[in-house]
Amino acid sequence: MLLRHIFLILLSTISASSLADALDINLSNDVAHFQYLATMGDMGGGKSEGHLGILYNNANSKLVDVGLVVSNTGDSAAIASLGLGVKMISARIEKKNSLSLAIGGLIHITPADDRKFGIIGQLYYAPDIVTFGDAERYIETGVRMEYELMPKAAVYIGYRKIKFDINVQPAPAPSNEVEVDEGMHIGVRIAF
Repeated sequence: MLLRHIFLILLSTISASSLADALDINLSNDVAHFQYLATMGDMGGGKSEGHLGILYNNANSKLVDVGLVVSNTGDSAAIASLGLGVKMISARIEKKNSLSLAIGGLIHITPADDRKFGIIGQLYYAPDIVTFGDAERYIETGVRMEYELMPKAAVYIGYRKIKFDINVQPAPAPSNEVEVDEGMHIGVRIAF
């Protein structure tokens, strides 16, 4: 119950205080991922950004996440920027439900000679203590290369892996690793 309230508070914070918005869509043969991004504000040498996303695959798994990332992207001369984040994930995988609170981060590397090109890597992890329902753990890793076609539009190609450790009954049995997504995808991000 407490996690539902936190989820609703994060969602209302994202929608109420957004300064700039973007839509991020990425697709593969097996997975569709849609994400709404909202810049929450600039803080000295960085910014905070909230997101709300939905991912589903052809195995009828669904994942909804909401989160916040704080990064040091305020320094435009920097070659690399770092971000730390937290997100809540609600998922339905193989007819099992899970709710996780993951922490993680990202690194965004931009070559000094071409500021339109970037490489982004990210990692999110939720151990058993903050993973509820039928799962024991959540791990998300990803890397992508993106190119800014114009000031408010970028295209990218990436690789992502999202997996849960699902509880198996009877209880002494080991958990079953289930991958919601693993593979390449292409995507676009459009700011408005």
